[in-house]
Amino acid sequence: MQVAYLFSGQGAERTGMGAEFYQTDPQFRSAFDQASRLLDLDLPQICFNADERLQTTEYAQPALVALSWALYQTSQAQLPPASALLGLSLGEYSALLAGGQLSLVDGLALVKARGRLMAQVCQAAPGEMVVVLKADAAQIATACELGQQSGFVAVANYNSAQQTVLGGTPAGIAAAVAYLRTQGVKRILPLAVSGAFHTPLMQPAATAFVPYLTQSRFSAGTLPVWSNTTKLPFTTATLATTLAQQMVQPTYFAACVTQLALQGVDTFIEFGPAPILARLVKQTIPTAKVYQVADPQTLAATVAELGVTNGSKR
Repeated sequence: MQVAYLFSGQGAERTGMGAEFYQTDPQFRSAFDQASRLLDLDLPQICFNADERLQTTEYAQPALVALSWALYQTSQAQLPPASALLGLSLGEYSALLAGGQLSLVDGLALVKARGRLMAQVCQAAPGEMVVVLKADAAQIATACELGQQSGFVAVANYNSAQQTVLGGTPAGIAAAVAYLRTQGVKRILPLAVSGAFHTPLMQPAATAFVPYLTQSRFSAGTLPVWSNTTKLPFTTATLATTLAQQMVQPTYFAACVTQLALQGVDTFIEFGPAPILARLVKQTIPTAKVYQVADPQTLAATVAELGVTNGSKR
């Protein structure tokens, strides 16, 4: 068994995420409170209650990374060791924390700045994103070409063979969606975001983010973390550049999963409030074994199903 740990991206956040662990697990509570202090945010209030801030980019990003990091800290010792780490978009920061490429102080500071800067762009020039299911590459390409005649639209996420995400201006997205409907593509779902992430429309945020990246300290880390942008593991020398590019270029999650499978990874464990990445892995590698850690119940089920004791195979 070779294992990769997965870390959720924005959109996985849920009201109440982490609440049960916080109430019952001292290690989780300590980690989550530490993140709250470093972020200068009341994360229990934001995450555990019906707080509208969790639905905004500015607060969802640091909250989700803090949650994923606390889940990892709490459960990693009970799970089999990973040979690689992979996050989707925002989840790359959680993976870099887990891998040791970023310290908690620098990592959370970057995520807080990233969320704020992206939210500012969303407010100044609102964009949209839609998930397109079961459309082929030619249909997606034509949809983007036609969308460009009305506004801007581009592929933002290559999530799996069955799922592609488009981002763009409202007019561009509307034109692309209209074309896909004529081609019989039935499942096109809007995402609850106010910006076109991973497209050139995020360039103002990426430019403003560069000074924060320049001031951060990056380490070699203890485990390889795969980049959605380059489809290769991050390197210390190019980490800052790649994280800036990530904001304006499409993500290639499916390609990363395929590369991990070719290297022998057959088991994927997702840290996050919903098994979103686990489902994408199954769509890409149907034979893969996928698990999730979101609360005490899913952790216990994962440990039991994997048959591990103190992180080692029984």
